[in-house]
Amino acid sequence: MRPALKLLACAAAVVALGAATGCDSPPARQPRHTLTVELSPGGETPVVEMGLVSAVHVVLPGPDPGSGLAWEIASNNTTVLEQMEPLSTAAGPAGTTTSVSFYSLRPGKSVLRFVLVHPAETEAVPAAQCQATVRVSE
Repeated sequence: MRPALKLLACAAAVVALGAATGCDSPPARQPRHTLTVELSPGGETPVVEMGLVSAVHVVLPGPDPGSGLAWEIASNNTTVLEQMEPLSTAAGPAGTTTSVSFYSLRPGKSVLRFVLVHPAETEAVPAAQCQATVRVSE
């Protein structure tokens, strides 16, 4: 077989293998239980105990519309908890809140830290911070 044909055959095999295994996104996680934790700056740091195939839904206050601030995740042990969706902000009767959910992947501990910052700033100083410790057991 000529070198050019060999290379073409290898490339076709790689493409076929990729198509056979699928390039779709991973399936959506379906937790058996979801715990909701509301955090507030300066408040106590709750310890959340949860099992596998569970989720924790974290609710943060604000930010105030027009403030230019946004909540960001400063820490999470991604080997223990997987973020299920991006942070989302919604206005409600009690004011604006930001929320996010995490799915338990394996037993362990994750310290979730959130900071309220101006996202455009390179070295932003947090206007507020919230934290929760999540322990996942079997």
